[in-house]
Amino acid sequence: MPDDTRKTYILSTISNYFGIERDSLSSLADHRSLNNFFDDAKCQLLSATRGGKHSVDLSNEIKIVEGAQYLVLFKLRPEQITSDNLYTNIFLSSMVDSPIDSLYYMIKSVFSPALRDNSNNTNRSNQAANQQIQTSLNELEQVLRSSGKKNSSSSSSSMATISHPKDEIAYWNDMSKNTSSKTKDLERAKYFLQLFDPIKGNFENIENLSLLELVDVVEKAQDVYDEIWKQTEHDEYPEQRMTHLLAITSITFVQSVQKQLSNIDLWSDSKDSVKNREYLRNGANICERWSIAVEQLTSIYWRTYSPHPWKGEPFKATYLIQFNKRLLQIITVRSSYEQCLRADSSLNKGNFPTTKVFSPFFNLNPIQFNPYTDPEWIAAMNQFEIIMSDVDRDVAKQLRDHFQKLQSNPQQMLIEFKRYGDLMQRDTIRKELASQREFLLGQLESEVKMLADDFNNLTNAGKKSSTKGINRTVIATQLDTSRQIEAKVNNIIIDGEKLLSDLSNYSRLASLAKQLKQDLINWRKDKFKEWCQDTTRAIDDPSQALNLETTGRLMELDSQDGKLRVLYGDRLVILLNEVRQLSSLGYDIPSKIIKCADIGKKFYQYGVELQALSHFYNTIDSEMIPSQQPLMLDLAKNFERLVKEPKSTQRSSDSSAVKITWDNPEQLSRYIATLRGAAEKLKTENLKLRRYHSTIGQMVCALMNTDILRESKKWDEQIQDIRKIMDNLVHEGYSADNMKSWRSFWDRQLYKALDLQYSIGLRTLTENLPEINIDLVFSDNSIQYKLSNASRVQGNLEAIKATYYNEMKRFLAIPLTFRGFRDTKKKLIFENIMQRHNDDIVACFYASNQLFNRLERGLEQFKEWTILEQVDIEELVEKYLLDVADWERNFRVLKVRGQDAEKLPNEMRYDCFVVNINPFKLAIKNQIQRVQNSMLTHLKHSITRDATTIDAFVNEGLEMLNDRPKNHEEIRLSYKKHDELNSKRKDILPLYERLESKNKLLRSVTGGGHEQLVQLQLKLDKFESMMDSHIQMINEQKDVFKRNLQSRYETFLNECEKMKARWKQIRPREQDMNDEKKCRESLKIVREREKEIQDMIKQKEKMIEEFKVFGMDDPVFRELDEVSTDVARIKNVWGIYEEFQEELAELAKEDWVTFRSKTYRFDEFLSNWQEKLKQVSSDESTKSSKKHSSSNMNDRIQQDIDNYRLTTPLFKWVRGEALSPDHWLELFRILKIPRGITLEKLTFGDILRAKDEMMNNTEQLKDLNARAQAEHTIREALHELDNWGVGAQFSLTEYVDTKQQKIQIIKDWKDLFTQIGDNQSLLSSLKDSPYYKNFEGQAHIWEQRLGILDECLHTLNQTQRKFVYLEPIFGRGALPKEQGRFRGVDKEFREIMSEISSNPRLVVFSQRKDLSNILKSMLDQLGRCQKALNELLEEKRSIFPRFYFIGDDDLLEILGQSTNPTVIQTHLKKLFAGIHSVQFDDTKQNILGMRSLDGELVPLAKKIHITTSVEEWLKELSKEMINTLQQLLVNALQESRKQLGQTPVEKYPSQISCLAESITFTERCEEAIRNGQLDKFLVDIKQVLEKYTNVPVSTDSLEGQVTDLKYKALIMDTVHNMDVVQQLADSRIQNIYSWLWQKQLRFYLENNKATIKMVDAQFNYTYEYQGNAQKLVHTPLTDKCYLTLTQGMHMGFGGNPYGPAGTGKTESVKALGSTFGRQVLVFNCDEGIDVKSIGRIFIGLCKCDAWGCFDEFNRLDEAVLSAVSMQIQVIQDALKNGAPTLTLLDRKIEINPNSGIFVTLNPAGKGYGGRSKLPDNLKQLFRPVAMSKPNNELIAEVLLYSDGFKNANTLARKLVALFNLSKELLTTQQHYDWGLRALKTVLKGCGTLLRNAKANKGLLNISANN
Repeated sequence: MPDDTRKTYILSTISNYFGIERDSLSSLADHRSLNNFFDDAKCQLLSATRGGKHSVDLSNEIKIVEGAQYLVLFKLRPEQITSDNLYTNIFLSSMVDSPIDSLYYMIKSVFSPALRDNSNNTNRSNQAANQQIQTSLNELEQVLRSSGKKNSSSSSSSMATISHPKDEIAYWNDMSKNTSSKTKDLERAKYFLQLFDPIKGNFENIENLSLLELVDVVEKAQDVYDEIWKQTEHDEYPEQRMTHLLAITSITFVQSVQKQLSNIDLWSDSKDSVKNREYLRNGANICERWSIAVEQLTSIYWRTYSPHPWKGEPFKATYLIQFNKRLLQIITVRSSYEQCLRADSSLNKGNFPTTKVFSPFFNLNPIQFNPYTDPEWIAAMNQFEIIMSDVDRDVAKQLRDHFQKLQSNPQQMLIEFKRYGDLMQRDTIRKELASQREFLLGQLESEVKMLADDFNNLTNAGKKSSTKGINRTVIATQLDTSRQIEAKVNNIIIDGEKLLSDLSNYSRLASLAKQLKQDLINWRKDKFKEWCQDTTRAIDDPSQALNLETTGRLMELDSQDGKLRVLYGDRLVILLNEVRQLSSLGYDIPSKIIKCADIGKKFYQYGVELQALSHFYNTIDSEMIPSQQPLMLDLAKNFERLVKEPKSTQRSSDSSAVKITWDNPEQLSRYIATLRGAAEKLKTENLKLRRYHSTIGQMVCALMNTDILRESKKWDEQIQDIRKIMDNLVHEGYSADNMKSWRSFWDRQLYKALDLQYSIGLRTLTENLPEINIDLVFSDNSIQYKLSNASRVQGNLEAIKATYYNEMKRFLAIPLTFRGFRDTKKKLIFENIMQRHNDDIVACFYASNQLFNRLERGLEQFKEWTILEQVDIEELVEKYLLDVADWERNFRVLKVRGQDAEKLPNEMRYDCFVVNINPFKLAIKNQIQRVQNSMLTHLKHSITRDATTIDAFVNEGLEMLNDRPKNHEEIRLSYKKHDELNSKRKDILPLYERLESKNKLLRSVTGGGHEQLVQLQLKLDKFESMMDSHIQMINEQKDVFKRNLQSRYETFLNECEKMKARWKQIRPREQDMNDEKKCRESLKIVREREKEIQDMIKQKEKMIEEFKVFGMDDPVFRELDEVSTDVARIKNVWGIYEEFQEELAELAKEDWVTFRSKTYRFDEFLSNWQEKLKQVSSDESTKSSKKHSSSNMNDRIQQDIDNYRLTTPLFKWVRGEALSPDHWLELFRILKIPRGITLEKLTFGDILRAKDEMMNNTEQLKDLNARAQAEHTIREALHELDNWGVGAQFSLTEYVDTKQQKIQIIKDWKDLFTQIGDNQSLLSSLKDSPYYKNFEGQAHIWEQRLGILDECLHTLNQTQRKFVYLEPIFGRGALPKEQGRFRGVDKEFREIMSEISSNPRLVVFSQRKDLSNILKSMLDQLGRCQKALNELLEEKRSIFPRFYFIGDDDLLEILGQSTNPTVIQTHLKKLFAGIHSVQFDDTKQNILGMRSLDGELVPLAKKIHITTSVEEWLKELSKEMINTLQQLLVNALQESRKQLGQTPVEKYPSQISCLAESITFTERCEEAIRNGQLDKFLVDIKQVLEKYTNVPVSTDSLEGQVTDLKYKALIMDTVHNMDVVQQLADSRIQNIYSWLWQKQLRFYLENNKATIKMVDAQFNYTYEYQGNAQKLVHTPLTDKCYLTLTQGMHMGFGGNPYGPAGTGKTESVKALGSTFGRQVLVFNCDEGIDVKSIGRIFIGLCKCDAWGCFDEFNRLDEAVLSAVSMQIQVIQDALKNGAPTLTLLDRKIEINPNSGIFVTLNPAGKGYGGRSKLPDNLKQLFRPVAMSKPNNELIAEVLLYSDGFKNANTLARKLVALFNLSKELLTTQQHYDWGLRALKTVLKGCGTLLRNAKANKGLLNISANN
């Protein structure tokens, strides 16, 4: 029978669907259900269900079995199935799990998208029907989804319908609306839905997001999932569900990346290849970030999160990781090819095209990654490897040569290796470059060792390590430095693993690097732990002043220097910085330190204000004029009183004064306000007095120029006016006594004015003097002249001069009668003026002056005779006359001196003066006589002194020799004294001989000797005779004393024997040790015998001494020594036990409540005794082996110590700090404490006596202590919360709105949030306690209250911030449409704040009804207001693009004050480069001109009327500025007749003058080139330079200063022009198309518009007013920079000057922009700038013809650089193509063709932290130019020329050489600067000196003549 095609088709379909062999279903061919389906027209359905492994069940109905898989076939029409309708009448459908789920998936995935796509292509008549069907399907889809979830009995079933994160969000949305669910479940679903809200919109629109936006979604999803997992408000999020969510999220990200990458061509070599590669990197970045995020969450953060730990295996997004690997492989393939082309110059895209290299991939779509496409990809990769292997050896050879050249620069070599990193993965290249890689390995190993040294230096530096930055702390710097070292080590590990891992020696490098990395990590942990410990100790240490004493004093006065110091220590400020910086580094700061820092932050504002007031107090004396300080005394005392007594008084009574402390913010604020008011009053009064002081100063200065002889009346009037000012101050309340100092000061200033006029008056006086007789006298230790008729000697020539000038008395008396400003009769300072003007008198009477000089010189010849009168003769004689020869020599000299004095003349004449010398000669004679008398007196005294010394010695010796010794001691002394006398006699005999010589000299001078010497000779002879007989008498006495001593010795020995016998009878025994009473009695006996023995030992020692004196043998006392030793040993053995018991008894008396915290004293007692016993045993073992008694006593004490040591660990269980009274009763019961003993009477002895009970009941004590401690902790915590609730209040401060109404607003938000968070954490921690249930009710109340507070305060915080920002704006009437909305919020906000201010308690605030909804509504309304404001500002910026370059606050002020001239002047300089201010007409309604910073005024051709539409009239001002400058340029060129140096400089602005000269120069130079007259043209330029440098310019006025600046600018341009012509002439240029001329910056006027050309680049001059900014000196480096930048702009690119600091990168861009008439805006880049901010700047630059220079561009983050590069590329493409518009930040904007973007870079390396290299795609957008060291000599030369120096080149060379020598020869110091800035300062000084010299040309001529 032939096969039935119907059955074949159906069974084949079933087998294919279930994946079963066709033959295994052959038994179903005759199945009844199958036949019914074919042959019965009424049988509509055939269901195939998977049975066993290879079986299928057929049925004509659907039987639902959970987990079963179905294939359903049904007929479209009720017909029999034939071969004709087999394929048209049967519909197939599959089902999984349930019909509901299957229908849901079919509608969602098939019918809804199909109808949606179909509706776009149908006509309008069918669209309405389709729309209705679509709506119905959507409703059905939602119902099915909800039904599926309701019917799902398990978590896996509920997740079956979730294949996308938005499905999960929809699931929780449905759950939150399910009314059949429990309230708890509804709240949980709503809470989860709220947590999902930040990413809901992202996932719903994820298909339309760009790759950069997907990065943000990854980060948001990570944060949201983390928050969902860690929430504790509701039941935990199931782990299985989270695993599913992570999986579908990973797949969603892969699908989104695939869609973004699906439309790009990965293998072509188009212009978009760079952009495509960037897309691939962004896609890989997204996958890598998400895979790392989910792995860290599930393996680290969630696994260790105790409230909800992750229990399963860490989740790994396997599919996403594999897809990321595929993307990286694609990137590697592309980069390998590009690196080959770069490495091998012989390869290019012509002989090695992409069509050949990437041909294996052309038929693949590598983005679609799955197991089926993987083999194709592997095959394609293998073919790619084969193609690349053909060029590997050639590339390796090129690379080897390249790396060989770089071996001298290892760092560059590593960079190049990384640059060709993908090629390094190829086996052939790796092998070929083995030696180079070995060399690199060695260099990396050296670098690791260097890093290890750096780490050692860091660890050894300790706290002395240097800090970076002004506020960088030591600990933060150390930890940050270690992280930087670790980053470098990580880079080495990564680079080594990638480039060198196959080398044999690589393991050593890896080991070194990993060990160093681990050491760094461990060191940081230890360092941070050490810091925490030190800081905690410092907080606990009161002497450190680290923990702010909030109840302590605010300030104190230093008793030593009187300085006021605020008790807010610098160490606390350092701690705040440390906590902030360590937190930013990610360290978990201990709560104790955080708490201390929070307290410091809380009072930081007050501390700063008090520091400012303290600084004012400490420096106010320097702000006062010293002479006015007494006037300020009362105010200063009032201020000082407030400082010394910081008390708050709210009532008039002094008893209400309250001490101000830190913990009372309200009183503290009020006190600071009072203190600030006193300071302001003090400051105001001081300023007023300073003004009066200045006024009087001007009046006194006027008197300086008033002639006192001719204008004496004016002098009187001015002095009266000054007196009136001072009297008025007295009437105002200033004390007249306090004004004395000020009056004295102005008297001294008036003294100077009078002194000056007095000196001038003296020059008009003359008079002669008659002959005067004077005497030369010696008085007051000096030679003087004396009038012959004078009664006494005058001290100087003033008396003689007074006689000489007697006729001048009237004029000279003026200072004597001058009163000044002081009302006093005391001597005034004006009287001293006469003594100051000797020189003026000499100038008036030259001859008289010469005469007085001769008189004074005449005194010089007599000065040598006065020397002896000027010294102390007695002292000289005493010092220098020591020997007889000294006296003889000086007596002879004195005689000769007297003879010379007689030879002096008697009289001398000096013109009119006759000098009598006789009085002086008489004085000399008397002087010589006094010296001789003094010498004789001293000689006699010397003889007497020596004679007395000898006589005393002889008398003493005779007295001693007459004594007879009576005992052995006196015999010993007699021997000793005899020896002493014999020794002294040897010194006395020479003294006697000298004495006789002096006496002989005395007889020769005076004729008689000294009478004492005769008696002295007789005594000396007697002494000599007695010395010989005295020694014999002593020896006789000695024999008698020996016999007596022997008898006493024998008697003492008998007494010692008796004492020994008594001791043996009463000596203590060892058995007494066991009885404490016997021990004490034995000790008493030992002490008594010890005293007796001590007395006998003293006798023994005395007797031994006597034996020694008489030279006898040493005596022996054996019995006494034995008894003494035995007593001492007994005392040591028995006394140690008594000492032990006494010390123990003292400790036992301590009461236990006090002693329980000092039990360490008992441990110390036991340890001390332990050591003491060891020491005793050791000492006895070294002294004697007989130590049995001592050992027994030591053993007994040691046994007691051991017993006590077993007890000491148990003390902690009976301390009882946490015990309640009930617990104490139970403790007493356990320890069996006797009744009657209470806790107050309990002593340490009672505890010791209960030691046995303690040891027996240890476990009971532990349980009791643990229970009490836990309950105490919970009770204290809740009590602390209650106290906090009672006292916790808002900290309020006043806010004044635009209507000057005051509102109380909240401050110190962070403290509030911290307190609430701490309290919530505290409650959470209490739940872990097993004793929590007893306090559960009270804790639950606080838990709810804190939750409400936390939510409402966060909302109120945001509301208040927005209100404070928006209120000044809306208060001025801005945005009328939004005024109603804002007024509503304003009213509600004021009501809430009014309630808070009336009762600021937090608990009261939390009890307000519906508070959360009200705050959320207010926040929403404020957000709408702010959005409207932002839209308004953006609209204004679109109209006037320069507004993009100012902030929102400035723009709002401009818009609100558009007609206010003051505001206009303030902001114009921010909008225009050169306009510093503008000139208004009299009405202040029209702008007539613009003015530069230096004062240059440029009248506008058309005045600008100011209107309220500020953006409109500013735009008109911009246009009129351009029109005015353009017309001025045309006029200047016409007026100069195209001749150099003919432009009227004073008439035109500097910018126009320079531009006109540049245009003229260009035309004249090209004309000279054509005519071959460059040499002549050079002469003309030099003449122009000569003309400019010789122009006389007075800089006394503002106009003169502006003119001087104009000429300087022209001179600098002329010098450059002269250099250009010199180069052209030297090269003999004859064609204007020569490169040497074409590369110059050339200016032309075409159609009355200026243009600029450089080579083939041409630019329009844009007439932006530049002011008088100093021009940049042209150097070869400048020309190179200009050439590169202009060529880059010509090709549509930007410019990139790069190089170290100080090379003029930014200045060159600004100078070029100024030359082009552009506005140049410089932006300093740092890590804080984001893409949006830079995008707004780009919009502003594009819309106005401005240049943007982004300084230090490589400081931006890499992510920002990547995004910015795409924006810059869009702008540059528009500039290249001349497009009128472009799209930026999703906005279509107009672009000005004159716009430009430039970047400057510092080197990325050592010395320039935070810099990175630009990505290659960004480098291609800018033309680089290397900026090297500037040419200082050329710069100096040009600047000197501009200042008017003729020989500027010579001067510049010498000056630069001087600076270079100074730099090389002088030591290197931080404050030394020999760079360009210092050089320019010197050059500026040279210019100033030259201008001053020209101004004083007459003085120069006089100097030249001299």
